Amino acid sequence: MGEGAPADEGAYRIVHLNDAARNVEAGYCNNFIITSKYTIVSFLPKFLFESFRKLSNLYFLLICILQCIPEISNTNGNPSSLPPLLFIITVDAVFAILEDHKRHQADGVANGSPTLVLDRATKKFNSVTWADVVVGDIVKVTNRGLVPADILVVAVSEIPNQPPCGICYVETKSLDGETNMKVRSTMECTLAEMGSVDNLLQMKGFIRCEQPNNAINSFQGLLELQGKEKASIPYESIILRGCTIRNTDWVHGVVFNTGKDTKIMMSNSAPPSKMSSMDHSINKYTAVLLAILLIFSAAGATGAIIWKVNNDNVWYLQLGASENSEFVDWIIMLFYYLLLMYQFVPISLAVSMSMVKYLQAQFIQWDIKIYHPDTDTPALVRSMSLNEELGQISYIFSDKTGTLTCNVMEFRKCSIGGVSYGNGTTEIGLAALKRAGKPIPDMTSRSSGPKMPYVNFDGPELFNDMKGDSGSVQQRRIDAFFTHLAVCHTVIPERHENSTEVTLSASSPDEQALVAGAGFFGYEFVNRSPGIAHVKVCGVPHKYEILDVLEFNSTRKRMSTIIRHPDGRIFLYSKGADVIIFGLLTKDKEGDTTSSQLQEITRRHVDNYAEDGLRTLTIAVREIKSSYYEEWSTRFHDAQNNLAELDKRKKDLPNAIDQCMSEIECDLELLGATAIEDKLQSGVPDTIANLACAGIKIWVLTGDKEETAINIGFACQLVTNDMKLLVINSKNSPTAEALEASLREEIGIRSGEVSVYLASPPATRGELRELALVIDGETLMYGLHDACRPLLAEFSQYCKAVIACRVSPAQKAEMVALIKENVPGVRTLAIGDGANDVSMIQEAHIGVGISGQEGMQAVNSSDYAIAQFRFLQRLLLVHGRWNYRRMAQLVLYIFYKNILFTASQYWYTLLCGFSGQKFFLEAGTQMYNVALTAIPIVAASILDQDVNDDIAMTFPKLFFAGPRDEDINTSIFSLWVVGAILESIVITFITIHGMGNAGYAGATPAMWIEGFVVFTLVVFVANSKLFMFQNSFHSFNYVLYAGSFAVWLLVAFCAGHIAFLSDLTWERTPEQAFSLSSFWLLWLFVPVASLMYVHLLNAIRSIIFPEYWHLAKEVINFNLDQKLLQWNDNSDSSVAVPARLPRGKTTKKHGSVVPTNGKTVHNRKATTPKAYHGFAFSKDGYAAATETKLLMSRSSIVSGLHE
Repeated sequence: MGEGAPADEGAYRIVHLNDAARNVEAGYCNNFIITSKYTIVSFLPKFLFESFRKLSNLYFLLICILQCIPEISNTNGNPSSLPPLLFIITVDAVFAILEDHKRHQADGVANGSPTLVLDRATKKFNSVTWADVVVGDIVKVTNRGLVPADILVVAVSEIPNQPPCGICYVETKSLDGETNMKVRSTMECTLAEMGSVDNLLQMKGFIRCEQPNNAINSFQGLLELQGKEKASIPYESIILRGCTIRNTDWVHGVVFNTGKDTKIMMSNSAPPSKMSSMDHSINKYTAVLLAILLIFSAAGATGAIIWKVNNDNVWYLQLGASENSEFVDWIIMLFYYLLLMYQFVPISLAVSMSMVKYLQAQFIQWDIKIYHPDTDTPALVRSMSLNEELGQISYIFSDKTGTLTCNVMEFRKCSIGGVSYGNGTTEIGLAALKRAGKPIPDMTSRSSGPKMPYVNFDGPELFNDMKGDSGSVQQRRIDAFFTHLAVCHTVIPERHENSTEVTLSASSPDEQALVAGAGFFGYEFVNRSPGIAHVKVCGVPHKYEILDVLEFNSTRKRMSTIIRHPDGRIFLYSKGADVIIFGLLTKDKEGDTTSSQLQEITRRHVDNYAEDGLRTLTIAVREIKSSYYEEWSTRFHDAQNNLAELDKRKKDLPNAIDQCMSEIECDLELLGATAIEDKLQSGVPDTIANLACAGIKIWVLTGDKEETAINIGFACQLVTNDMKLLVINSKNSPTAEALEASLREEIGIRSGEVSVYLASPPATRGELRELALVIDGETLMYGLHDACRPLLAEFSQYCKAVIACRVSPAQKAEMVALIKENVPGVRTLAIGDGANDVSMIQEAHIGVGISGQEGMQAVNSSDYAIAQFRFLQRLLLVHGRWNYRRMAQLVLYIFYKNILFTASQYWYTLLCGFSGQKFFLEAGTQMYNVALTAIPIVAASILDQDVNDDIAMTFPKLFFAGPRDEDINTSIFSLWVVGAILESIVITFITIHGMGNAGYAGATPAMWIEGFVVFTLVVFVANSKLFMFQNSFHSFNYVLYAGSFAVWLLVAFCAGHIAFLSDLTWERTPEQAFSLSSFWLLWLFVPVASLMYVHLLNAIRSIIFPEYWHLAKEVINFNLDQKLLQWNDNSDSSVAVPARLPRGKTTKKHGSVVPTNGKTVHNRKATTPKAYHGFAFSKDGYAAATETKLLMSRSSIVSGLHE
């Protein structure tokens, strides 16, 4: 916003300075925040509204209403399903209250936190709570204090006897998850005036700024002080709510946004709603059951009408003539049957799943094997609704830096003046040497010499050359090189009070390592003062004046600093991607090829560093004439202060600012290159190898250069020598047309290979060689759009592994979407540790955040959080697999037991003239789902293990069942439904006919006695079937099974003696049943007849058609050779082909359990990787723009700091 802003005041927020009355008139919100979902007043209506938005709850509410209608009620007009519905809703309410209570506590802490606000009456800063801060207040925030609202900085504490610089430091972890310090400053018009209370109280004017919005990285506004010109408010002059003041005694600020209008509150959008594939299946199966329920009810109603017509002369029933038409009677009977069989749809499924998932989440968080003691970080479950989805992952999309690597950079090697310094190799380099068959050196890092954080350098030659052993020319180059590293950066040295320790606070871990590297060689960056970098060279202090900083961004891929040396000479120091810097170097003079030779040597060094997996950076310098700089500086600063040019640059349009930068960044002299190591995390290679063995395709998406990405792929076993490596980059596919042609060609070749493979007899079929793809971000600009998108999706499905280098955060998310949209039924997982991974994490079906060096933003956006990549293996192969199998069993069993129960009741009506007569005790009916059959399945769904965790980790192929939907699919669901119906037929008809003449004097027993026997058998058979499918038992499991059955017997006996639980017709029913000999005979015969087929099928499956987990258990239990479990899967489903992910298979035999045959390799010439040089500069461009501009002219000394 500037002078030309529209006059429409409604488009802006006006904050009057020292005029509280006018600010009150504006009606701005208070600073009281509510992040909780409910309040005491809103809880009941809001919770009930949300509860009955769930289809199942609405369904049972409708049943309660229908039960109150006398004409169709089978409960005498009483809503007998209301108690279990209330129980379900109460359980949900308890969970909602517990979850929301944490938010209430956090709100209470925030609203009650103290801060200092200037009181006009007392002319002092008085302590008030955050909730009492209002727009227009002048607040004082002290060191380590939190900012209570969005404020405009008008004054900061200054160093005594020093010119005011207006610089303060803030930590923005609560906003963006980053832990490094950021620089903020006062505006020039308030720089020297607002440090005293008197001046603050005399401040008149107003702030005109944008309306509240969620853009935390931008701000537009004007400050209009009385007697002064309007001034545009820069972003670096505001501090947002939740930031922490660091290394600054105090900050004065004017509040312009409060409460829900603050940027952090407006940016707290809800994460994307994710629904597991099992939840989708449950909705589908519920719809099927509703359809079956309607069919059964319609059949029963039709049978009732037909029976009544054919038997209207049965006088003893006193049917009489109906006043309604047959159609109306049919409708009444339809609803009657619906009420009789409404539990066909299980009322307990949702609450059982919620309880189970909550406890499963607790066990994940309690797992000591995914706890990281170094950082005291356990696993964190943020979306427990996706627990079972962890066991169905087919694709993993992983960031590299901080995810596969430690994100702790170390200065390892460097090239100066054509000489490479630094010995040894890296873990990635060792893998490359091993792959090439070269000898492996004994040492991979320095073992002696001085120690320094962020430095791991072994090379005495460099120290010798610094002394002049190789001549004065090389000595001068080394001096220029390390002077460059010591001053060309935005690092802030942080000295702690009462300590000599200095911490380098940097927004980029690369810069932290570079500055530490310079210090290691005697060029120690010690401090900053306004516009000055203080460096000690071999203990001698030097001051370098920072004239301008040309910040880094992802487009420029370089950063430059213009420095005036102590001798008055001006230099431009530039560092960045080698492909960028090499294009800016001075050309060879006629007859002199020194420059090109140096470039060629340095380029080879950079390639060698990249092969070792090191992060490379090219260093260059240019001396500038003072007169030229003055003229250029005027134009550059004019462009920087031109709002139109700033707006163009923000929109990535051609602008004068970038033109000025490009103009001066030319004719550079190459100094050399740096190589920084980011080590692989512990256990990464084994984790990736095991996940790949589990059938999961792994994609690594990184900003690194191509060679680095490839070598890291080999080092972490993502890519192996047995794979064909295909490289597609901007060199061999420079246009969309070229990429399309390349993809079509590769698809044709690969599909031909697959066709030949599938045409071969399975007995003689070898193993099709796996394919790995490497593609760069520039090529993806074409590959993710238009005609290339479906081709890339098709070809990528042929690939076992994909490495994408030089990709942007948006491209990461697009690649996840590419697979989600083009592979039917696939489930994806994205894992990362930084803010640039958030879009990818949110796009995937499951997002996993790693709590690492780049803050908590990835964790805060994730569904699950772990401390190290290696823990992902256990999260998926153990907890994911267990929970998938458990939840599949839970869903199938709950559907089964409800069908068994309701169908048993239904068959009885066929014997009663389709009357819809109930013969189950109503108390038992209502307790069936919540007490008699609920607890054992909940316990099994939390603790049951088909194999223990060691077996699951040892044999990753056990994971295959999840992605293939082998434990729950339409076929298996149908088998459980049919099984429940058949078992209900066996129980009902055998019992009724078996007790036909068992009553007194050969009479038929009373209906309620038959109902008691059938119901008792249903409870026993339902629990027995679960017992047969449970794999592991604890002592309390037996107690739960016995206790569930005992509860029913207790209820039955109570109902036989307590009138209000039943009626007189049920009096002493259990005792009468127990007195019948047929009851005991039925107890021996019916359960066996109902469940013998289950036992038989389980035996056949485990002996003749075993699942892989059966075999794994046998190998472990009988100490057999583990080679027996090598999977020689020659089935078509093992071939990677587009859109053929084998899902819903019912046959579970996984090939021969014999040692694998030799591999048959179908050779095809893969595209040779062509060098694509670049630099993985881990730095946010916008942060650099705001920080470096301030450090250039008004840097403050960070010394004597407060903790």
